[in-house]
Amino acid sequence: MESKITLTSTEDIAVVTMVNEARANSIDKAFCDELLDVLRELEGSSKHRAVILQATGRIFSAGGDLRQISDGLQRSDSSLESLIDALHATIVAMRRLPLPVIASVQGAAAGAGFSLAMACDLVVASRAARFVVGYAKLGTSSDGGLSFHLARRLGAARALEILLTRDSLSADEARQLGLVQSIAEPASLQEASLALARKVMDVPAAAVKEMKSLVGMAAEDKLERHLEEEKRAFLRCASTKAFSERVAQFIAGSDSPRSAST
Repeated sequence: MESKITLTSTEDIAVVTMVNEARANSIDKAFCDELLDVLRELEGSSKHRAVILQATGRIFSAGGDLRQISDGLQRSDSSLESLIDALHATIVAMRRLPLPVIASVQGAAAGAGFSLAMACDLVVASRAARFVVGYAKLGTSSDGGLSFHLARRLGAARALEILLTRDSLSADEARQLGLVQSIAEPASLQEASLALARKVMDVPAAAVKEMKSLVGMAAEDKLERHLEEEKRAFLRCASTKAFSERVAQFIAGSDSPRSAST
């Protein structure tokens, strides 16, 4: 099976790249398992000081592969639950990683792709980037911790407004809300991401580790409970006729397997 994730290094920075460009870096269980393996490898690494999560192609991540989700619903098996479990295990591993993780978002981050970006500690976005919500259009609740991270960063009312009424946020809008720390022109995104990683690495490694732990301490235990509630809510929504119909409509109108949710 062709790899969907690569791990390289530049200086003391681990560069994790989503390389499934042909499928818009969509998220399925194999993707989650690969990313989780990489995160576990980095957790035990002593040679890296920071992590950049990036992607090839025009799209950061289109979220989950709706064709696979639709197939699972038709089979009435546990594949959707298994996918959410795999995604949530990856989110928890990223949050518990002692290294700071910087998302480098070059294009659309949709649904679970948006969740993945928000699970990172810091975000650098291309001016062409978009953060696509999409869940409400499919008639389902969020997953991947998106409701958790938006509410934590923005407050409950603003998070609910975005989840229910916004199709997407531009890079500039996300920056104004504090969801993105830096915006770069598309051609300079990689260098801007590396520059932020280098700035973080100016701080001694022990201090970086402790500060990430302290900042997350009040929330990380709650995150795991929240992810379990997100999974249950998503599965309840996925069992409705409205979800099946909207997924089918989305697939019918798409020439490629894209998504706005898990």
